[in-house]
Amino acid sequence: MGESKVEAEYPAEKRARKGIDNDAAAGTRRLQLNSGYLDEQFIKEFHAAFTEPNDKQTLHTIDLPNNKGRGEVVSSPFHTGRLQHILPAKFLHELKTELTELDWHERSNDLYWFHQTDDLALNGRQHIKELRDYLSGEEFVGFMEQITGVQLTRGYLDLAAQRYKQGNHLLCHDDDVQRGKLTRKIAYIIYLVDEDWTTKDGGALGLFATDASGYPTEVAARIVPEFNSIGFFLTGHASFHTVEEVTVADADRERWSVTGWFYGPVGDAESEPKAPPPLPSSILPELLPLVDFDAEDAVLWERWINSDYLSANVQTKIQATFLEQSSVELRDFLRPEVYSNFIATLTPELWATSNQRGPAHVSKYLETPATGDLALFLRSASFARFLTQLTSLDYSNVSQQIRKFEKGHYTLINDQALEPCGLDATLFLGSALETDNVPWDVSWGGATHYIADKDELLRIVPQPNSLALVLRDEGTLRFVKYLNFMAQQRSRQDISMTFIETDASQ
Repeated sequence: MGESKVEAEYPAEKRARKGIDNDAAAGTRRLQLNSGYLDEQFIKEFHAAFTEPNDKQTLHTIDLPNNKGRGEVVSSPFHTGRLQHILPAKFLHELKTELTELDWHERSNDLYWFHQTDDLALNGRQHIKELRDYLSGEEFVGFMEQITGVQLTRGYLDLAAQRYKQGNHLLCHDDDVQRGKLTRKIAYIIYLVDEDWTTKDGGALGLFATDASGYPTEVAARIVPEFNSIGFFLTGHASFHTVEEVTVADADRERWSVTGWFYGPVGDAESEPKAPPPLPSSILPELLPLVDFDAEDAVLWERWINSDYLSANVQTKIQATFLEQSSVELRDFLRPEVYSNFIATLTPELWATSNQRGPAHVSKYLETPATGDLALFLRSASFARFLTQLTSLDYSNVSQQIRKFEKGHYTLINDQALEPCGLDATLFLGSALETDNVPWDVSWGGATHYIADKDELLRIVPQPNSLALVLRDEGTLRFVKYLNFMAQQRSRQDISMTFIETDASQ
């Protein structure tokens, strides 16, 4: 995705773009780039800065005379440019008014949450059409070629408008998409935010550094939205980026932009940046054999599990619900003293020494080693037999993680990191430092979403001391939605397990 366009919404057969229209070709177009940027000296200086090696963090600035504009190049972690005061401000205000009259659609999945128009490639409204024709025409495409050194295709452009409201975001991804003989070459963002938009309002374009394997790590540079400016960068395997969440205090203020990509011919394999290696198997939790205890099941169950769930009648009802829905939630699952004692062990000091799971295009959360008697019981053969009584399935292996999701944490669905099918058993945990009687608000994020073919099947909102059982078969995927700033100091903690059926592991 460029900055925030939803690829799935626009099938390839709708991608054919019009060439420059007759009026534009005849020179009657009134829209034009700030003439200072077309100056030969500016183009030369910007090109030199944009194409220099990016082995260190460098910000180049090139000011136009009389404060009429400024060009900026961030050379690391990957080359990114910004031009201020690019178009007539009056035109952009009128464009924004025109965009408000369109139909807007809320887009939300594991990767993003924002609002967007339909594809604007064939929209006939005056200002939209004028902007599209100019951006895809000779003057602007030729200008972009000159300042970036990249060959581009005329008359072929992706274009859509976005509005990011409070908490909206677009998480770590690259824009490496090929379409036939053409591929995305340059992503661009034209900012239509309020003229007083500042860093504290959020929505910055974050640029990720990468490790030795080419995986994204942390945001190393930011481009803050500014009205009447354009940001752009070369797409590819190294261009991991994000739209950081919008944190405006006033819910009526939104981050507006028009975004898309310029296309160009596919290059030789040798000339293209090398793709990162496939993700290692360690990206997923390790599958472990079930632990055996000497004690009888009944004794173990009574020690740890709320006695309500040990009743044969209750178990029969739970089993009926599970067989019908393939999922069930068991509230107040652990005995009260067991739950409170375990919560007390999850101290800030413990999490301060925990590991952060990644890389950023797969997940971001904290994990601490699964130690202690409770964790051992939950991955035992005895507990698996308890689950068998509820689900009528037998289990042979299990994965287990103790996790904490704070503001800015999430998991993403990645084709190279697909979990094995099985019974997801997630024990949600509150915190001794939090007010557990305040219900979790789904607008904060942090819920677990189950999807199949992009349709949401189930959404589980965290509830303290609640065990969620979900049978996840082939084609069903899950993710934890990005936890946004509206959660304030609240965090989501859990013990996440997946039990593998005996037959499936043979």
